[in-house]
Amino acid sequence: MPVTKLPDVHHGDHDGGSTVNCNTLPWLPLAPKIWIRLVKLQPETGVHTVIIRAEPGGVLPPHRHIEAAEIYVLKGTGDHPQTGHFTEGDFVSESKGAVHDPLVFTVETEMLMTSQGPSVFLDEQGNDLYRMDVPMLQGLAQSVA
Repeated sequence: MPVTKLPDVHHGDHDGGSTVNCNTLPWLPLAPKIWIRLVKLQPETGVHTVIIRAEPGGVLPPHRHIEAAEIYVLKGTGDHPQTGHFTEGDFVSESKGAVHDPLVFTVETEMLMTSQGPSVFLDEQGNDLYRMDVPMLQGLAQSVA
């Protein structure tokens, strides 16, 4: 089975860092009208960085952060039920253990998110549906290859 190419990482001299050309990464479906690009996955720690793109009418399902996440808003605007209004250039910090209601997007929005570990998407009754973690993201990349 072909595998979706993960980020093309360019390492500097003597492993002083790396660069990823995010414009070459495929958009992978996460939820209806919600897409992600896998920027960096660290299986050994569970930390992952993604770019999230939401189309108008997209809904990020309710979820619980098992670990903290940080988001930088690249484009768009919205109203997060728990963290408040956000717009381009804002930095959003989501705490370990935080539970978030569905987030409905009314305009095209892009955000860079680094999560320190998994999040769990929830059904309407608050029951676990699935985890977004490094293995899930790796499987998502392979499933659309």
